[in-house]
Amino acid sequence: MLLESIVKEFVLDKKFEGLRDSTLEGYDNFFKGFTKYLYEQEVEHLEDLTKRNLKQFLMYCYEELNNKPVSVNTKLRIMRVFCRWLYVEKLTDSLLTEGIKTMKEDVQPKIVTTEDVRAVLSHLRRSKRREDSFTSRRNYVIMLTFIGTGMRLSEIERLHWSDINFTESVIRIQLSKSRTSQSVPLSDTLARELLEYRLFLERKFAKLPQSLFITKEGHLLSRTAIQNIFKRLKKQLGLQSRFCPHGLRAYFIKEVLRSGSNLRQSQLLARHSKIQTTQLYVGYHAHELKEGLDEHNPLNDLI
Repeated sequence: MLLESIVKEFVLDKKFEGLRDSTLEGYDNFFKGFTKYLYEQEVEHLEDLTKRNLKQFLMYCYEELNNKPVSVNTKLRIMRVFCRWLYVEKLTDSLLTEGIKTMKEDVQPKIVTTEDVRAVLSHLRRSKRREDSFTSRRNYVIMLTFIGTGMRLSEIERLHWSDINFTESVIRIQLSKSRTSQSVPLSDTLARELLEYRLFLERKFAKLPQSLFITKEGHLLSRTAIQNIFKRLKKQLGLQSRFCPHGLRAYFIKEVLRSGSNLRQSQLLARHSKIQTTQLYVGYHAHELKEGLDEHNPLNDLI
């Protein structure tokens, strides 16, 4: 059987299961590179596919494409899903990924620095005052929403005005990473900015758009477009830290911990399913805790 046909059947099967569009897009991107590599190795039929082919592809991604371990492991996870499907469908006699181990990753979350966050907000505030354009206002509120809620890119992309309850100070997330409905607190500061932004949109458009973050024409702003905003700002301002949507989510979690929130409270605000994930962020303000200890250490007055 041709691998190309098998892959199409697998993707259709997963689409029928109701997987998110972003997951299906990830599958499509993976299989484009995977099947291209296999064809170059003259592996075009499922019967010719071996565990060795899979391992060689992962090493190719790491050594030739310079993929980081986290990217290689993401590809391995897709491979495992695919090979499990092949086995369940009785298209293979064994699990081809059995015994293939994940690469060791740097588990520490990468966080944008406070200096870079301040530089970005300062730049956007100046642009908003100087230009007072749709783009400058929108981009400023996008950054505030990331920083003030710790929401994920996919969650912010899908935000509707109906998801925001200004009376109860809550933002409802219709479909989170865990595919469940969740909510995050809405601070007074962010609420004021969102209300001002909504008033601006009401004046610009005949009818308030359904989505929070939109194009000049009123269409939904895609995740790629939001990522490009981050990339342009990083290049324009010469930022050195990990300035990206997930970097701001990590920054939110670190700042919540640093401000005195206990681990359980921080876990709830971050909406981590495991508290161990939240614990990874503790080390990022260890130096600040050390400075506080030096100043307030009870030994200071005893020795």
